[in-house]
Amino acid sequence: MIKTLQELDDFFISYMPKTNTTGELRGNRLKRMESLLKALGNPEKSFKSIHIAGSKGKGTSASLLSSAINEIHKTGLYRSPHVYDLRERFSLSGEFFSLSMYLRVANELKEKVDNLDFLPTTFELYTAYAYMLFKESGCEYAVIETGLGGRLDATNTLDSIMEILLPIELEHQEVLGDTIEKIAVEKSKIIKKDSLVVVADQDAISYSVFEKEAKDNGCPFFSFKNEISSFSYADERSYSITSFEYKCRKYEIKSKIRGKESAKSIATVVIALDKLDLLSEKSLSALERVEIEGRFEERCEDGKTIVLDSAHTKNSMNNLISSFKALYDTEKTCVLFSALENKDIDGMLKILLSTFNTLVITKAGSFKKSNADKIYESAMKIKRSDQMIYLIKNEKDSLSFSKRLSDIILITGSFYLIGQFGVDNA
Repeated sequence: MIKTLQELDDFFISYMPKTNTTGELRGNRLKRMESLLKALGNPEKSFKSIHIAGSKGKGTSASLLSSAINEIHKTGLYRSPHVYDLRERFSLSGEFFSLSMYLRVANELKEKVDNLDFLPTTFELYTAYAYMLFKESGCEYAVIETGLGGRLDATNTLDSIMEILLPIELEHQEVLGDTIEKIAVEKSKIIKKDSLVVVADQDAISYSVFEKEAKDNGCPFFSFKNEISSFSYADERSYSITSFEYKCRKYEIKSKIRGKESAKSIATVVIALDKLDLLSEKSLSALERVEIEGRFEERCEDGKTIVLDSAHTKNSMNNLISSFKALYDTEKTCVLFSALENKDIDGMLKILLSTFNTLVITKAGSFKKSNADKIYESAMKIKRSDQMIYLIKNEKDSLSFSKRLSDIILITGSFYLIGQFGVDNA
């Protein structure tokens, strides 16, 4: 019997697949997921779902949209990965369910899984568990973020009423394909027949892929490109300001979320709310209150200013640096960086070393592969003679070391690095 959140975490992790079976597991995922959901009584059919895919911005967009809808209808939020707390993956629009509900539903899931004649994976169990929580708590809507890709993702058994496609970058090329078009095709396959499709600001290739998939499925198609005009973004000390025109109305939204791409997510969410007939002053007000773990999260510790942001692509890193430079003195900043092996590490390092003079390299936790030595070697090849690069493999030691170097510390590069510095663990 699962009695604590730690035991719940251990239960999920015990189903982590072996890395050398990834291809076979992925190929059979949807069939396995359908069987799992059927054994659980198909909890995903108990609520209206909005499905979100893309290379970046999924967590931000999902959090914004679920918070806005929750002002009108009880709304579940499923996103990944979690940063500090497992419960971040399955929440009531950013608020945790009661501990008793998490544990009660967990034990219902465990009982069913113990009697299956096949082994689901950790992510499949996360997904099914989220649906069970949403059903048990009476959610009317749920905003669901894909894990990896779209076509073969565990979440792609939903009969969603709307799909939101966010910007595409080269990522997970060994699984999703080695071109933007191939990756966009994988993401586009979450589109369901006759559903509503909303596309964020997008490169021309991805836009064309999404538009064709929507047309092939008879879906009404709406896009940032066609719906939003006079878009602008600005950083202020206490908030950011996103301005745009939509349907002849001028919007100005003050948000605690930073970055131009996140601002575009806000505009995209406004389109989605409108097409769902859920756009109101209450839902707009909710957008201004959203805060997200590990996204330009600012703290003061030991008299030091710390900014944590999980930028893990070149574009997201560029957006982070743009906002950071508007608020902080980059010459006095020490950057604490790590990333997973399958990311564009050289691309992110070039961006960081074009702005900052001091960089500390560490590991990105132990949950997924991160090679601090290789990151350090790459940084040393790129750096200028006046720049300082340090390698401190222990994450906690690396933060203590960074605090000795500077009064301003930027921690970035991976969700799994950010997760090492929860408030209780910092």
